[in-house]
Amino acid sequence: MTDEIRDFVDALERYVLDALRQSGQPADYNVEALCVVDARNHLFRPAGKRPTDEATDVYALRDLCHVDEDTLDVVPDRARLAAVARNYFF
Repeated sequence: MTDEIRDFVDALERYVLDALRQSGQPADYNVEALCVVDARNHLFRPAGKRPTDEATDVYALRDLCHVDEDTLDVVPDRARLAAVARNYFF
């Protein structure tokens, strides 16, 4: 993983965690989405209640998460975030 991709994944992970916290509902019931506005500059914005649509750079928050086996919390999945990064950096 290149530094550019790692930086994008870190920024997206922070954004997803913050969006989940702000929603006030359990992550597995969250229907909010985000839009990648500018991947190189790590700019994201809320996209409302929408399913994932990669063609329009929209990703449902819960599609970017998985259940942590130790805590059983829904957390961002870095492998999925890296897969999103590949859409912009390869």
